[in-house]
Amino acid sequence: MSRLFHHSVMLLLVLSACWCVRLWPQSANVERSAEIKRALQRGEFQLATALADSAIAHFQDFAPAQLAEIHALRGLLAYRRNEAAAVDAHFRSALQLSRTIQLDPIFFSPALQHRFEQIRSQMPQTEAPVRLETRYLMIPDQRVAAAWRSLVLPGWGQRFKGQKTRGQVFLISAATLAGATLTAHVLRERAEERYLRAGAAEVQARYHTLNRYHLLRNNLALGLGVVWGASCLDALILRVTPPEKSSAVHTRVQFAAEAAALTFSISF
Repeated sequence: MSRLFHHSVMLLLVLSACWCVRLWPQSANVERSAEIKRALQRGEFQLATALADSAIAHFQDFAPAQLAEIHALRGLLAYRRNEAAAVDAHFRSALQLSRTIQLDPIFFSPALQHRFEQIRSQMPQTEAPVRLETRYLMIPDQRVAAAWRSLVLPGWGQRFKGQKTRGQVFLISAATLAGATLTAHVLRERAEERYLRAGAAEVQARYHTLNRYHLLRNNLALGLGVVWGASCLDALILRVTPPEKSSAVHTRVQFAAEAAALTFSISF
């Protein structure tokens, strides 16, 4: 039992370490805009472009304010290549993410600052949706909340993230192993009682039976710990991809007193 206790403690320590590492996934990307600025200062424009494009492609790893600054810097890089449409698109995306963002005069020329303020003034002041080249849906990270649920009950965290099938697999596996471990423990206790009451002729046979149930119980308990830990790690590490909405075309015929009308609608 002492070995099982040590294994359980080690498993909890590993889970705690993983939890701390994954708790704030944006912390490793805080300096991305600073890296882009250093590349600009060194004249490494291709590197700066690659860093900005990589950050935009993985926008879910950045806070809105960080992503807004990266979009503004990407607009600066597009301006150097005379891509006026791309400049406006990135400036609009930056303002969509942070309406109060201010450009750094060290990197942005007065002409670019003027164009940025023009785009800011053209954006509506209300919260009405605006058709932009890039749209962002900031999805809260549910992995930490799912991890502690799986730590309480295997499979609960997966069901919390919407992975019902995976949650059922973890839950059924853990319940089966828990039941088998309890059964093996009861059989071991009975075998131990028979072993202690055995005579000289039965000692060896009953010892082998006790040892067999002892090993079976420990292996089942270890398997239960593995399934429990796998459920926690799965809930903590794997990110859920939101399902894509399907498109559909609807046709409707409207009749009025004067005439009939045929309308089409497309939903995305």
